[in-house]
Amino acid sequence: MNTSTPPFIIDSHVHYEATDIWEKSFLEIYTRYNAMACLLMSMRDLDRGIQFAKAHPDRVIPYAAIEIDSPAVIKDIIKAKAMGFKGLGELFATNQWNYDDPKYDSIWTMAEKLGMPVAPHTGILSNGLMARMRPGYLATIASKHPELVIHAAHFGNPWYEEAGEATRRNANLYFDLSGSSLIKKGNDPAFWLQFLWWTPYLGKSHMPNDAVPAFEKIVFASDEGPEELEANIIRFNKMLDACGVSEETRAKCYGLTIARIHGIQVGTSR
Repeated sequence: MNTSTPPFIIDSHVHYEATDIWEKSFLEIYTRYNAMACLLMSMRDLDRGIQFAKAHPDRVIPYAAIEIDSPAVIKDIIKAKAMGFKGLGELFATNQWNYDDPKYDSIWTMAEKLGMPVAPHTGILSNGLMARMRPGYLATIASKHPELVIHAAHFGNPWYEEAGEATRRNANLYFDLSGSSLIKKGNDPAFWLQFLWWTPYLGKSHMPNDAVPAFEKIVFASDEGPEELEANIIRFNKMLDACGVSEETRAKCYGLTIARIHGIQVGTSR
């Protein structure tokens, strides 16, 4: 079991809880691991959440969890940007429209204009919904909005092949592997090579000119409470080890990719 931890971490998917106890736990644990996190904050918690983020800029990258079906969604995006939010998420298509439906075009256009990365959910939800959140719909958005950075949750679970091809072909599309995926494939941690397969073929036929090593399109995320950070690191290490991922690429997975996206200067101590 690989319990080693990288010198710098950005957890790209943590749901903020607006309580003193949660904030204290988050700061203690993420400081211990020299980690930052994209904290996904519900609309009802934006005021408290942004104050927490501004008080701890070395730990928190604040994301506003806008409701994409709200009639005020564009105003909500503009408000979140003005408040100091850096991104938007987690986002959910849970009604009758797919992510790439024209209904949502104004959301992606505004996020792209404001330079706000988006973190949509993909695949199965805890309530059983999934059909509107296929990763292929994000490929449409990424292609139409090349300056919009998308780092989506859960690698399309269970549509992994679709997610792999979507991210291979779109330089601005990334995925995390949080949720049940690394758990259900814990006995087969090399499973992911069949979907993130193209590293040996860079520069050859049928490869995009801007393609990067496959695992550079994966970003670390826990999608769990602060106390589960170590367990998620161990799970992620197991997958990286089994898939033969280089140290250079691991560093990008663990934080350098999200740091680059947000213009964060990285040192080994904070």
